[in-house]
Parts: sequence; C-alpha cells; structure tokens
Amino acid sequence: MKKVGFITNTDKDSGFEYTGELVDFVLEKGCQALIPEGALRYIGKGTAFSGVEEIYEQSDFVVVLGGDGTILRVARKTALFNTPILGVNFGTLGYLADVEKTDAKTAIEAVLNEKYKIEKRMMIEASVVRKDSAQDRNIALNEVCINSSGFTRLISLGIEVNGQYIDTFRADGVIVSTPTGSTAYNLSAGGPILNPSTELMTITHICPHALYARPIVFSGDDVLKIKIESNYNNIQMTLDGKQSIQLRNDDIIKIKKSKYNTGIIKTTDTNFYDILRRKMVEVRV
Repeated sequence: MKKVGFITNTDKDSGFEYTGELVDFVLEKGCQALIPEGALRYIGKGTAFSGVEEIYEQSDFVVVLGGDGTILRVARKTALFNTPILGVNFGTLGYLADVEKTDAKTAIEAVLNEKYKIEKRMMIEASVVRKDSAQDRNIALNEVCINSSGFTRLISLGIEVNGQYIDTFRADGVIVSTPTGSTAYNLSAGGPILNPSTELMTITHICPHALYARPIVFSGDDVLKIKIESNYNNIQMTLDGKQSIQLRNDDIIKIKKSKYNTGIIKTTDTNFYDILRRKMVEVRV
C-alpha cells in the first residue's frame, strides 16, 4: 500500500476543500493518505499526525499544494528522509511544481502507476564559524542570502573559494544560489540562470558598490567562505527567504554542497527550458 502525504498552504486552500478531493482520490486507489492533525477536522478522513516530520518520514511521496515558497519550506524537511515531492501549483510563478491544480489527480495516478521520474536537485549547507566555533549547519534548496536588515547600509564581505582569496566587496549583500534557486532571487539580482540538473553554485552581489563586481559561477565541489567585515548589528543570513540567522562582525559563513538533495517528481515531459520560456512570458505579460 502506497503512503501518500499531503501538505497544504492554507492561504491557498483554507478549508482543505481541494486537498480533501485529492485525499478521497488516493483512498479510492487503495492508498493511505497521511495528513496533518489540523486538517482532519476539515477533511474527516485520512491518517492524521500531530507532527509533519512523521508525514515526511513515513510517506512514499508527499503532495505539496501551494506555490514555490511552500515547496521550499517542505523540501528542507523531506530531504532529511529522502522523500520525494510532487508539487501542485496554487501560486503564480511555479518553477518547482510539476503540475497545475487541474492536473493534480492525473499526476498522482501517474506516480501510483510508476510512470514518473525523480529529478535530484542539489542543495547547499551553510554554517557560521564564530571565534573558531562552528554553529549549526543549515540547508537550503534555493539560496543563502547575506544582507543587512532594517536600515539600508553597504556591508563589506570578504570572499574566498577553497582557501583562495577572491576579493572584498561592498554591497547591500550577496546571494549564493543553487541551480534551482538561479531563477529566484538570484535572477532578480542579475545573476545567471543555471540548469537545475547541474551541480553548480553562483555568487551574485546585491547592488555592489563596484563596477567590476559580477556574478561568479563555481563548481558544486567548491567550498565558499564569506567573512563579515562590517561591525553592524543588523546583518543576517537567510535561507530560502525564510530561516534567518543574525550575524556578527568577523563571522565566517562556510557554504558548500549538502549531502542531502531534494527529489522533485516529474510526471510530464515538460523540460526546464519549456518552463523557463513559459514563465518568462508570464512575467512579461
């Protein structure tokens, strides 16, 4: 029996009406539907769990209903259990979701019939070295961003790769992006677009105070270190635009490829360039 997990962005499906339809669908297919405890009183059926981590651990795959932000939040957890994600787009620019809402049942049936593939997406991990003591490691699917919160101030960031010094830049901040994240904040900041099947990282400066500062692409095997060289109390590191960690002067942020990756389920033949072309058209419109 397949175990299908469901995670819903309640801003998009507040009463779990559509989620309930999909739960009914997988139950009719003889599968077990794993849902958060809070959804049970709306849906009225399914196997409920008080903690979503149990859903991520026990599911054969997780259906995520929402936009890219919802998928990013879930991806940092499912990666720990090697559980793939089937994204159903309820948002606007959905690069990570495999299908739109109207095709969700068809996609789920395709997975149940073993007619799918899994794209392994590289993730990165960032740890803060403070006074020779490493803090917790944090993983991200899209990007690690270092900038100042609150007041707009240029900050000085010293960057090196594999122990080799590159330069010290003054900018509003810097983005270290994965190929998956290259079409997100990195793209808005003028960074390059990378095919998500590659294992690369890119550093893109945010409003640099230097004409020569340009994005740099690195191998996924490289280890980047970024040193904070500004004594402000409002510098932060954010991961995938959500998790935030306050930084101090002389902190060193070590960023490298994570041992975890995100499995994105694909049930269609649509490739990355098809999606990119369509999304770029949507932005222009």
